[in-house]
Order: sequence, then structure tokens, then C-alpha cells
Amino acid sequence: MGNKKLLEITILLASMLTILSNAVIAPAMPLISGAFKEVKNVEILTKMMLTLPALTIALSAPLVGKLLDKVGRIKVLIVSLLIYLLAGTSGFWLRNLSGILVGRFIFGLGVTGIMTVSTTLIGDYFTGAKRDHFVGLQAAFVALGGLLFITTAGFLTDINWRLTFLIYAFSVIVVLLVPFALHEPRAELKDSIHEKKKNNKVPAIVWLTFLSAFITTVCFYIIPVQLPFFLHNFKNINGNKVGLALGSLPFAQAIASLFYKRVKIKFDFIIIYSLGFIPMAIGFSIIGLSQEFWQVIVGVLVCGLGVGLLIPNANLWVISLVPSQVRGKYIGILTTATFMGMFLSPIIIQPVQELVGIKAGFIVLGIVLALLSVLYYWIKLKTLKISIKQNY
Repeated sequence: MGNKKLLEITILLASMLTILSNAVIAPAMPLISGAFKEVKNVEILTKMMLTLPALTIALSAPLVGKLLDKVGRIKVLIVSLLIYLLAGTSGFWLRNLSGILVGRFIFGLGVTGIMTVSTTLIGDYFTGAKRDHFVGLQAAFVALGGLLFITTAGFLTDINWRLTFLIYAFSVIVVLLVPFALHEPRAELKDSIHEKKKNNKVPAIVWLTFLSAFITTVCFYIIPVQLPFFLHNFKNINGNKVGLALGSLPFAQAIASLFYKRVKIKFDFIIIYSLGFIPMAIGFSIIGLSQEFWQVIVGVLVCGLGVGLLIPNANLWVISLVPSQVRGKYIGILTTATFMGMFLSPIIIQPVQELVGIKAGFIVLGIVLALLSVLYYWIKLKTLKISIKQNY
């Protein structure tokens, strides 16, 4: 196997450990809640196992982004993988809920480094059409990791909920590959001081990418957080079925991400957001109207098609806007926006669910996403008009 191919595989395997890693334990949440039922507010604390790592990531990502610009990508990646391994599996061997929550908090630091470095390295190693293709491939592997890990967690949950935490031991493979497969990108020494200053300018529209990533994550993360509890209103639901339903999201997500390059050739970033929100709106509406388990699966699959376009869209948009000298910093901010969306997702949706109920809450979200699709199309028309005026 050539060094370049091994490099690509290692980045893709590392990417599998990132965005959906928090959701691996989602099928086990009702059982974890039952195991610690004597703890006050146990249901809220159990949900925090999914969202707490996201808070850690959101707070630490900008610092990690700056750190990898200063000390190097590979060092940060190796340390992050070790943290991921130890803190991720801690739920298997810790015996109290507070200890597991602390482990989840530390686990977020590992995810921060892995996600920030893997996305930054794509910008460092690849250019042009190859970069566009690889960003879509990365998103597909992120989804594939979610599919494999979450569905496996569903099976393990029915044996013992603690076994789900051992899935994080998959990171051992990546730890062993990194020293042999990846190299530190060479610094760009050719630029003069004047050129570096000029190249470090980042257009203001980069903040729209961060906002878009935040909105996307707030919406799609409602599925892993809320769906396990939503499904327990149906008959004959077990951990395996919950895992199957949750695994449907990354399955559809992976398929859509593989086609991202083709979509990107025809449409720009803003229009892709407008298009991507449409299947998400339809999918959430289907879930809210579902009367049978298979209908929920259909809704999750449709939603996943939109998510599969939007996640690589955010990554590539930021990579294309920022110069290499500050790439780590801005990928760090993107990571913050993404995982702050994860952390705030249950907090944002909770008042809606209390007002209209969990089923109607999915329908309300579908309507909001449809309106967002229209809004992004309007933003595109406005930016097009401004561009025309500037050119003439």
C-alpha cells in the first residue's frame, strides 16, 4: 500500500471518530437512566452524557486550533487520540454517574483535537478538485463511523449497556497508524512578510459558515438525543431497534456525502445550504407524523440526505476561505460552532416539546427548516445583486 493511500485511510479513520462519537451511547441512554434511577434528575443527567462532550469541544476548539498552528498537527492528534481512548472507554469501568459524566467531559477534549486536526490536514495535504472530493469522502466516513458504531451499540445495549463504551477503543487502530502514515505539513516559507499579511485576511462571510454549521448541528442532533425517548412510545422497542433507527441517519448521510462533489460542481455553498435544508424539513415532518416504527426510519433516512450535504459543505467552505497560516484557528472556530450546536440542541428544543409535545416538536422543526431553505435562497439572491453592482 502506497504512503499516500495509507495517509488518506488514516485521515478517514480518524474522521470516523468525530462528529457522531457523542451519539454512540444514545441507544443505551434509557437503560443508563434506569441503572442510576436513584440519582436526582437522572434523565437530564443521562442526556448530558451526549451533550457534555460537545460543551467541552465548543469551549476548547479555538485554543486547540491555535495550538496546532504553533506546535504542529501530528503531536496534537496523537495526544488527542490517547485522551479519546482513555476517557471514551471510562464509562465501562467507572461505577458512578458523576464519574462517568467527568469522563465524558474529558472525552470532548480528545474529539476536539481529532476533528480539528483531521479537517485541517485535508486543507494542508490536498488542493482543487481532489480537496473537494476528499471533503465529501471525509463526511461519508464520519457518517459511516456513526452507522457502524451506533448500530453496534444497539446490539451491545441489549447485552449490557456498559459494553457500548468499549466501542471507543476503535481509536487504538488510528493511534498505531498515525506515526507511520501522517507527516507534518511543511511550512510555506516562500511568502514574504507582506504576502503573509495579505494572505491572512479572511472575508467576513466566513462567519456565515460558522452560523450555518451551528444551525445544522442544532437540528440534526435532535435525532440522537430525542429519538431514543420518542421511540419508547412505540410497541416492542428494544436497544437493537433504537440503534437501527439512529444508524439510519449516518447511513443516508454517507450516501449523500459521497455525491457532494457532484453537487458542488453545479451549485455554490449558499445554494447547497438552501437545498440541504429541504430533505431535513421533510424528514423531521415524517418523524412527527409517524404512527409505525418503519415510518420513523423513513423520516430519519430522508433527514440524513440533507445532513450528508451540509456537513462537508461547511468544512470545504471554511477551508476555501482561509489561508493555510491560520487554517487551524478557523477550523477550530468551525468546530466550536458545530459542537455548541450539539450542546444547545436539547436546550433549544426542550421548550418547544414542553409546549406542543415531542411528536409535534418534530413537525415544528420541519417547518422551521423549510423557512431556513427559503431564507438561504434569499441570501444568495442578495449576495448576487451586490456582486453585480460591484462589477459594474
